Amino acid sequence: MLGIALAVPAVPVLTAGPAHALDNVICVNLQVAECGTSAMSISAAIALANANTVDDLVLVGPGGADVYDDGPYVLTGSTHGITLRGSGVGVTTITAPPSAASQNYLVADGAVVEDLTVRLDPAQSSGDAGIVLGGGAAAHRVAVDGAGTFNASGVQMTEAELTDAVISMPLDDSNSSGLRTGSGAVVTDSAVSAAVGVLHSGSGPAVRLSRTTIEVSGFAGVSADSGSVEIDDSVVDLTTSVSGTGLLAANFNNGQPETIAITADHVTIVGGGNNSAGVWAYAGSDSTQRRLTSTVTVTNSVIDGPFRSGIAQAGNDGAQGGNSVATLDLSYSDLEDPVTVPGANGTVDVVDGPGRRDGTVNPLFVDAATGDYRLRPDSPLVDQGDPAAGGPPLDRLRNPRVIDGDAVPGAVRDIGAYEFGDFTAPDTSITSGPAGLTNDSTPTFGFTSEAGATFECRVDAGAYSACSSPFTTPVLADGAHTVEVRATDAAANVDPTAASRAFVVDTVGPQTTITKKPGKKVTSTKVKFRFTSEPGVTFECKRDAKAYRPCTSPSRWKVTLGKHVLLVRAVDAAGNLDPTPARYRFKRLPKPEPSGCTGEC
Repeated sequence: MLGIALAVPAVPVLTAGPAHALDNVICVNLQVAECGTSAMSISAAIALANANTVDDLVLVGPGGADVYDDGPYVLTGSTHGITLRGSGVGVTTITAPPSAASQNYLVADGAVVEDLTVRLDPAQSSGDAGIVLGGGAAAHRVAVDGAGTFNASGVQMTEAELTDAVISMPLDDSNSSGLRTGSGAVVTDSAVSAAVGVLHSGSGPAVRLSRTTIEVSGFAGVSADSGSVEIDDSVVDLTTSVSGTGLLAANFNNGQPETIAITADHVTIVGGGNNSAGVWAYAGSDSTQRRLTSTVTVTNSVIDGPFRSGIAQAGNDGAQGGNSVATLDLSYSDLEDPVTVPGANGTVDVVDGPGRRDGTVNPLFVDAATGDYRLRPDSPLVDQGDPAAGGPPLDRLRNPRVIDGDAVPGAVRDIGAYEFGDFTAPDTSITSGPAGLTNDSTPTFGFTSEAGATFECRVDAGAYSACSSPFTTPVLADGAHTVEVRATDAAANVDPTAASRAFVVDTVGPQTTITKKPGKKVTSTKVKFRFTSEPGVTFECKRDAKAYRPCTSPSRWKVTLGKHVLLVRAVDAAGNLDPTPARYRFKRLPKPEPSGCTGEC
């Protein structure tokens, strides 16, 4: 499995951002304000874009391969800018109709492709390619789905850029490849799954692979038969490939190119069967009197799993035109097994640079079984890389590369694709304090986060300032307020989603009014009162010398002979008491004798 490094790019929101100063926006199956022209199909939109001389943006709405199947699609951006943008990976999926001949589903020559998936047809796949990039083209946030295909490749590219891509080709088809690259190809922040990861041929500018995970089951993760490949901050997983090689600089045909070079920095190579190799430099024969060289340079890298960590092999002793030279240059790297040097018919050179380790160090990955090849806190590879400055600034997960991860003062880069460090932001929780109404104009809040964290607080739209739990606000005016708290952990990670609590300060007591009451003098043994105040209040009544008790309106009261007084006060939802309770005094008199009676009646 590709493990933690494989993440499907997030689905973007369709916008015509300010970065595109485009003269014409053509929409397919989409109605947004940016649309200037509508087309019935992607092919029709591309034809419009290719035919004019202004910069074009083709926006494609959601839809599957059953909707967008009118390819192959060819974008020509050599004379003016053309961008084809879908609604997101897995949201816009394109394909091409069946063809007896091999076909390229999406071709971009100097154009830009973004936010879509290309799905290859398993029934018509031999020789097919999902995306073909050239002439300075670029593809961002794309996916190629080649499930079930045969003898197909995900992406072919020369002098082009590929970022945030997920390429999924069959692992069980030895003829499938994820990437075929020519000179000047640049691949970053991507994931490739295929029988063969990257096949490179080309003697021009080097291919650059950065922050990429390559999962393979065939003969190589990265294979260069000519030219140069530079790979950094990447993972090559050979899975169960019996004879696969992580990084292979070799051309086994006579007449191979004069030089082949692979430079690896911060690469983690894992997996492999009983005839596999981590890296292999092979220099063969040539009949044109050239001195053939093949070099693999490995720095700050881990090889853990392949049967052989490395192979240096030369196949020409000079009888066929010139002595061949195969070189492995190894430094600051952890190799599970020693490098092997088969019988040489040329010159074989294994350069033991500083910091090289052979077969003695377990890298202590977080969880190799699930593809998590980050280093554990107790890994012996933490802070053991090249101490010199320079090198790639980010690791496989785009975290800062040089972090002080051990007990020894001073930050030194780690060995492998991942830099150990605490890159997880803390989470902050408000555990106490008012929510909703309160009559406290200086409320107090409690909060917590991980051990060792410090806090910053702010009230309403004020600036954050250092605080600790419990935190008491300054005096607040009546009305709505918000308190926010964010934690910063010991590794300086700041909680990006501050804990927040909204509340309303209400310090004004309600007013109570008695609306129905008996006369000042009564003879009845029962009296009735009604009273009112603002919405949401409760009431408390005090009868004569008794204490206040909860009461409701209307309220009935049995009274004895003599003078009485009733006090009623409202309590609002914030807990404020009416500071001037409503008061009513009255007197119960004896009932008068019946008229005409003297003595007993």
